[in-house]
Amino acid sequence: MVQGSNTLLALMEHPILVAASDSFKAIPERKFSVCEESCSERSTLSKCVYVFQREYATVDPALVDLIGTDEATTCVGLVIRNQQSGMTSVAHMDSPDVVDIGLTQMLSLVVDHISDAELDVHLIGGYEDASPKVWPQILYFIFDFPEM
Repeated sequence: MVQGSNTLLALMEHPILVAASDSFKAIPERKFSVCEESCSERSTLSKCVYVFQREYATVDPALVDLIGTDEATTCVGLVIRNQQSGMTSVAHMDSPDVVDIGLTQMLSLVVDHISDAELDVHLIGGYEDASPKVWPQILYFIFDFPEM
């Protein structure tokens, strides 16, 4: 676990990541809503998946229009997307106890076993003081994950 903590510290101090984070934090929050007419019309057309805390979902973009989670303040949101197939997995993790099994299951569903998969990985949420055990566990798992 020490290696995961060192990796997290190195990433948190990396100048490009710090600059990108500062730039992102400087963007004002935008809230929006859709009018009721559009909403009722769109709800029959859109296929959405919502991921609650301690859940994950893997979706095929041909079958689902939108996947998401929210309120990952004391939790960590994780998105893994296969660049080639578009298969996307989203998790809402709140404990290091669920990281290993959750990521193993997520990656087994997203990775294309025929070719080398290039993955986009995004970590969201988890205030610095709220998720000190979850972030390192996720990073350690991702960087040390054996090839499938």
